[in-house]
Amino acid sequence: MSRRSRTARFATTRTPTRQGGPPPRPEARRAEPPSRTRPVRLAIFAGLVLLVGGVAIGLVVTRLQGPGATDAAAIQVRASMGGFDPPALTVKAGQTVRVELTSMDTSMHSDGGGWHQFAIDALDIDWKVGPLSSQVFEFTAPGTAGTYDWYCDICCGGKENPSMQGKLTVTA
Repeated sequence: MSRRSRTARFATTRTPTRQGGPPPRPEARRAEPPSRTRPVRLAIFAGLVLLVGGVAIGLVVTRLQGPGATDAAAIQVRASMGGFDPPALTVKAGQTVRVELTSMDTSMHSDGGGWHQFAIDALDIDWKVGPLSSQVFEFTAPGTAGTYDWYCDICCGGKENPSMQGKLTVTA
């Protein structure tokens, strides 16, 4: 074989180079048969999407409702080292009363560990709530008018401390 014929042969098998323009297109691939695991992976993905979506919706609904939405009629009473806020409540005789008691103190509070109490001895009420938490309690006001004292005896000097006391006034 002569030198010229070898060169000619290589010249015919090489792809010509282009000046500018797009690169040559790759050869078309054969279509692959559908995978048997694809439906399984799709089902797992759909299940995860539904699970995550359900959890997200549940969290959003819970946040939107919050304690105020589910306990709209609850009277807010906050307890802290400084006392009760508000220090007095007025309700009607025989009324169902809902109180949301909130401890504003942390567990690092030196006296009582952040726990607070709402106690009315005359009505046999003794509620407790932990640090930085809230709880809704319910009772029926007495059928006759009167004034009742409440207190916290867990911390801050106990019921002898005037700031850890309050008054419930029942009107006719």
